[in-house]
Amino acid sequence: MTDSTPISNLQLPTSNTIIVYSTVWCPDCKRAKRFFGEQRVPYVNIDIEQDAEAMAFVEKVNNGMRVIPTIVFPDGSILVEPSNAQLAEKLGLQTKAKRTFYDSVVVGSGPAGLTAALYMAREGMDTLVIEKAGMGGQAGITETLDNFPGFDQGIAGAEFADRLARQARRFGVEILQAQEVADISPDGPYVCVTTASGQEYETKAVLLATGARYRRLGVPGEDDLIGTNIHFCATCDGAFYKGKKVLVVGGGNSGFEEGLFLTKFASQVDIVEFMPQVKASQILQDKVAK
Repeated sequence: MTDSTPISNLQLPTSNTIIVYSTVWCPDCKRAKRFFGEQRVPYVNIDIEQDAEAMAFVEKVNNGMRVIPTIVFPDGSILVEPSNAQLAEKLGLQTKAKRTFYDSVVVGSGPAGLTAALYMAREGMDTLVIEKAGMGGQAGITETLDNFPGFDQGIAGAEFADRLARQARRFGVEILQAQEVADISPDGPYVCVTTASGQEYETKAVLLATGARYRRLGVPGEDDLIGTNIHFCATCDGAFYKGKKVLVVGGGNSGFEEGLFLTKFASQVDIVEFMPQVKASQILQDKVAK
């Protein structure tokens, strides 16, 4: 399976389409696509080794050189081999805080981090949230949340995350995106939080709300295929596999939810679980059985 689309079958960029010209072996291409996936930004990927027109376009843009990734944005602008910082700037993400001192800094913008920031801000504390990926954490990339109180018809994960962020900002919380915390160290009576980009923020307290990580199989070849044939987010990458056969590894709630979502695109979805019985809730098992 590949996530490439022939350029001849593509429409010109629309108001919400980003086109990534790449190859399956290019590490910078994988990084850029992972960045878009983490930020829940939709894009179309084109493998230039599988499409002569795409190859010619990349060479034309780069004065005869095959430089990838070459990324075309809806406004017609092009970035070649951009860093994550350049991508964040292009997307208009806030990556630098307005001040250098805050009463509290929250690391992570999942439901726990944003809720804590909201409560602290309501108590008059200047609060900064630092997030390296997309807001809402794993909840933000869940197709539908059916078990969160107050949403009797369920709510899309992305909408839930957006609501949390808007609510936090309403009370004055600052949220940095595409910023990874590299160091937390004492500095006299305060704590210094340093990001990977070198920005330093002093604070009275740091709250770690870093959430969960995607589990890996740890098998040979896995690292080379992540972002190409192995993915962790069906809502981010499921559309690449229209008409394909897809394997979901894991029989818990996440595996069953992702599997159900993938049926919108894939011709066949198989779920595998190494334990004798699956752990997904009964309501999800019933949906899959149907």
